[in-house]
Amino acid sequence: MGSARLRSFAAAIAVGGALAGVLAAADANIWKVAPPAPASWERDRVADLTAHRKAMMEQMGDKGVLILYAAEPRNYAGDVDWPFRQENNFYYLTGISQTGNALVLIPGAAKYREILFMAPSNPSQESWTGHILLPDEARKLSGIDAVWDARLLDQFLATLMPDAKSVFMPEGAGGRGSGGGGRRGGMAAPQMPPVDWSAEFKPTIDLIARREAQIYLFDSRRFQAELGREIEIAGKLAMIEPPIQVKDATQIFGSLRKVKSQREIDLLQHAVDITAEGFQRAYALGVAGTPEYEIQAQFEFTFLRRNAHWGYPCIVASGVNATTLHYESNKDTMKPGDLLLMDDAAEFDGYSADVTRTIPVNGKFTKEQADIYRLVWAAQQAGFSKALPGHTEGGNKDSITSAANEVFRQGLLKLGLITDVNSDQQVRIWFNHGIGHGIGLNVHDLTPAQANGAPELQPGMVITVEPGIYIRPDVLDNLPKTPENEKFIAAVRPAFEKYKGVGVRIEDDVLITDGQPKVLSQGVPSKLEDVEATIAQLRKAVKSTPIP
Repeated sequence: MGSARLRSFAAAIAVGGALAGVLAAADANIWKVAPPAPASWERDRVADLTAHRKAMMEQMGDKGVLILYAAEPRNYAGDVDWPFRQENNFYYLTGISQTGNALVLIPGAAKYREILFMAPSNPSQESWTGHILLPDEARKLSGIDAVWDARLLDQFLATLMPDAKSVFMPEGAGGRGSGGGGRRGGMAAPQMPPVDWSAEFKPTIDLIARREAQIYLFDSRRFQAELGREIEIAGKLAMIEPPIQVKDATQIFGSLRKVKSQREIDLLQHAVDITAEGFQRAYALGVAGTPEYEIQAQFEFTFLRRNAHWGYPCIVASGVNATTLHYESNKDTMKPGDLLLMDDAAEFDGYSADVTRTIPVNGKFTKEQADIYRLVWAAQQAGFSKALPGHTEGGNKDSITSAANEVFRQGLLKLGLITDVNSDQQVRIWFNHGIGHGIGLNVHDLTPAQANGAPELQPGMVITVEPGIYIRPDVLDNLPKTPENEKFIAAVRPAFEKYKGVGVRIEDDVLITDGQPKVLSQGVPSKLEDVEATIAQLRKAVKSTPIP
């Protein structure tokens, strides 16, 4: 090669390299990662927890006594436990994520109104399972000053309720403590707190003796699997003569937890931001030939690297699997022409987002897929318009459900999938679940309608709005064999065959404000044109720039 040609070739390489660098930099700007955790997460923790406990005690009143236990470990393979997750309400009041503990609130007490019973440090146990919080660490985390040895809990409760000593300290049982499992072996006896319980808590003891106190426990069969211990204690207290009646704490917690503090909203937004990063990877990598579980792995990788976890098992449903509401096996392989429904969200410090998107594996919706998708999206927009203070999720003409259903009735009639525009029953064939629910410490927190009989939306609530249409291949075959249904089936059969196998759900997390609702998950594209454009952009970028 001559010197002139060599110089020309070198120049071309330099230009090409510079251009590649520019393109890579441009592509790099496409990739978005979740921001750091909000400052309020650590800064406002104690203030938030203190406010929660104060509100709880105000709801209970001076005659109330709350007994709240931490979650117990769950074993699945002999000496192997499932990953520990704290009981939501205990975490809501304490911020402590360890087993073996309990909280007692006594609003009418003169001094010790908040008492945290903590499992003691145990070096032999810690060599297997890690550090157990020390009392000073528990005080710093929770803001509770009175931190006592959990092995004293049953003795303390028996002091408050001497008639129930057999419940808390059955003869020969040695005391149940907080039920935290084998952390006590080989340790010195617990040291009593520097307080005379009988004198300090005499007003409460007398109230209980006169059966004027209100003992709060969880006594709801709805939570039998999680709270069996509490339900058992409540039953035994009711059998004492005269009985000590227990009030179920579920409704108070539901009422308190439905409206979020600013810190809780910040944590939910951070969970949503982490979720959005996961969806970005899924939009880029959800191509034909990819197994569903690889997309699940992209979500879970994102959650873990951002100090989060999944808020519920990942749903990655391609093709006809998208017509199964809670499809979780995630074993099929995506095919050209499939839709991919992904219902996946992060949980950060106990607070869970809940987001669903449906995208075309090929990057472009077919006409039939677009028909269903646009209808679901329009129904969701109608639902957003009713996510206002004083409105409800369902039940009247100003509700989110009614607004979405009106769009569905008109749209499904136009598509030929229903025959009666006034028939909600026909709509339910294709949209067979609720429009949404509250989120927070549980991905399905109590809905406003369940929380203390207050169905109206209020500023500070965070709910989902999640309409969907599911054209299951067997749905018409499973309708009851009645003349009315046979007539319906015959009328909608042509449209059914056209749309069969299409499943679309779009779900967003919505903060109720004093004015218009704020869609926390708006950073995950959902409008059809935006979905297609984002897929094209990300799949182009992934060829030149590694995903962060």
